[in-house]
Amino acid sequence: MSASSGARCLDCPSWHKLAAALFMIAALNAAPALTASRNPACPTAFWNFGDSLTDTGGSLNVFPWFTDPERSPYGESFFGRPAKRYCNGRVVPDFFSLAFKFPLLQPYIQAGAFDYNYGANFASGGTTASNDTFVNPIFLKFQVTEYVRLKQSAISEKGQLTCLPFKQFLPLDDSYAEGLYSVEIGGNDIINAILFENKSAVQVLTQVIPAAMINILDSIKILTSNGAKKFIIFNLPNAGCSTIVITVLGPIPGVQKDAMGCVVLINQLDQAYNKALNDTITTARLLYPGRTFSIFNYYAANLEILTNPSLYGFNPALTKRACCGAPGVGTLNYNPLITCGKAGSNKCANPDEYVNWDGVHFTEAFYRQIALWALAGKFTDNPVNYTSLCNLDFQNFAKSATYNSVYPQSCRVTFTS
Repeated sequence: MSASSGARCLDCPSWHKLAAALFMIAALNAAPALTASRNPACPTAFWNFGDSLTDTGGSLNVFPWFTDPERSPYGESFFGRPAKRYCNGRVVPDFFSLAFKFPLLQPYIQAGAFDYNYGANFASGGTTASNDTFVNPIFLKFQVTEYVRLKQSAISEKGQLTCLPFKQFLPLDDSYAEGLYSVEIGGNDIINAILFENKSAVQVLTQVIPAAMINILDSIKILTSNGAKKFIIFNLPNAGCSTIVITVLGPIPGVQKDAMGCVVLINQLDQAYNKALNDTITTARLLYPGRTFSIFNYYAANLEILTNPSLYGFNPALTKRACCGAPGVGTLNYNPLITCGKAGSNKCANPDEYVNWDGVHFTEAFYRQIALWALAGKFTDNPVNYTSLCNLDFQNFAKSATYNSVYPQSCRVTFTS
């Protein structure tokens, strides 16, 4: 066939049909898995705001010299290497993405490749709900402001059709109104005040917690004004049972501990924070009827695991011991001077049996259980059972899953160490 005859064939009706068919196949292959007959209750994206419990890289992308998770053995259980997470593997936002067969939720601040089609993660380790910048200046309202900037920039950039080839990786048009907005923050407000800033319990109750609640409500106002409809807000787990608190505060004369060996004062302050959070979300529901505000009771869920650890695969003798840490202070393998990943630290052989990973943060096994409960509406006030509504698949939650097995040679998922 000559070149000229080949060119004429491009005008043939059969060619147009073939091209249309190929285009449709390509479009279907590129489309998100849940777009076809999607339940409108199911989120199309995730927008997360929080601290180190849900950080997927925000801290290390801003403060690469400051934190431990760029060292082994962080990240090794799923990623096979440090993955900018304060964990041995996946954290709750990772499991949310896996359940919906989305790419992993990427940190908002990052260098190199990005993919914000399915939302972004604004969480950063050490941050607070109030404007306390003792550890990290990226507090909650700063994170929310960055979300607004991203949305405004993305809408503007999508209009520049010829100049910006990366626009295909910007948030999808329905990701703002139909996304799920998760907020997990506040633990550092309590811990910073007591452990590092020498504030009294009265100051926490009368100053720190009220300031945090003002910011939470203001943040909700900003997000709803930008289209947010679905919220899941995590209250505080009982930090009085954490390895760091028991090790640092437990030996101090006069510090009261309960029957489980947890520091009573910290748990009481966490409960006060959670009561204030309930009141704040009640106000939000009155201000914004028609929006969904769910509160996941992290405190009750954590207590359930600590009370009945063997039901969830944890070793009852190891619920308060750090898997990764160092001896020398107390009996729980936590040493503030030799933290996980530093020379002299050690790692347990079986992290899935542990609740606590590095003395401050939880293990992947713990986060897996929390994610399962949160998605199913368990331990939740005003619950939404996304597991049932969205027919979620938890195959990739498996302990044996690895990054490469879940995302084999995928161009849609970026991961940088």
